[in-house]
Amino acid sequence: METIDPTSPLALTFLTVAEAGSITAAAERLSTSKSQVSKQLNRLEAQLGAQLLFRSTRRLALTEAGRAYLDYCRRLRDLLRESAAAVRELGDAPRGRVRLTVPQMFAGAFIADLLLSFHRQYPQITVELDVSLAERDLEEDGFDLAIRSAPALPPQLVARCLFFTRDWVVAAPALLAELGAPRRPADLARQPCVVHPRYQQGARWLFEREGRVEEVEVSHWLQASDYSLNERLAEAGAGFARLPDFAATAALASGRLERVLADWETPSHPVYLAYPKKTPQPAKVRALIDFIAGWFAAAPPGGN
Repeated sequence: METIDPTSPLALTFLTVAEAGSITAAAERLSTSKSQVSKQLNRLEAQLGAQLLFRSTRRLALTEAGRAYLDYCRRLRDLLRESAAAVRELGDAPRGRVRLTVPQMFAGAFIADLLLSFHRQYPQITVELDVSLAERDLEEDGFDLAIRSAPALPPQLVARCLFFTRDWVVAAPALLAELGAPRRPADLARQPCVVHPRYQQGARWLFEREGRVEEVEVSHWLQASDYSLNERLAEAGAGFARLPDFAATAALASGRLERVLADWETPSHPVYLAYPKKTPQPAKVRALIDFIAGWFAAAPPGGN
């Protein structure tokens, strides 16, 4: 039968001594006597079979073993604090601020509905939403969560796939009436197009059908890294646009745009929910993680 390691409270005493710089100062912090602190240090060194401190009447100094052990003691203290906070949170409704960053292309498509539904379920959690073209460094910039579309994410982040998205080629009904619909991707080389530089592809659009791949250098006069702008340009008849399925759905449903080359697929791309590795996650962050994952599991956007 496993038992709790008896060195744990002694390790925290050692940590206090090392950070306080003396047994006297540590005893004051711990509200105990110097002799009691000394006894605990002696017991710890006996149980570990290693000397952790050089002790003299004038000063304390860490041994090599003491320096190595100190890092583990700090991690033990942090873990105890985090676990205590997590247990306290279990008895309360999640509350506090969560910072979420999302790419601009997602914000207009579904974030408003998602966050309104989340607020109805968790009214005591406030969300600070960052909408940006730039990819934020979650840990350095202090964000709890991100929604990202990328081939791969940094290894220090947890990545949960929410859904897969594909681009659709769309155009305004008036433009189709004037030029006709392309019958194959190569036709776009002779038609005006609105281009987004996503995934470094720029004006080279890749299509596939029944195992056959076709790449075309489309004709264009403007390249803009804003899907909402590209959608408006397409609706105004500026050219054929390639939009993510979730971003094009509303315009197709209203008849402002029509999809062409529907029997040709563009490559799919995963969309992730990403967040720094923390054990345990704060209840407020865990609530938003689970809500976002459930939201997309119930109704993936676009053509999924």
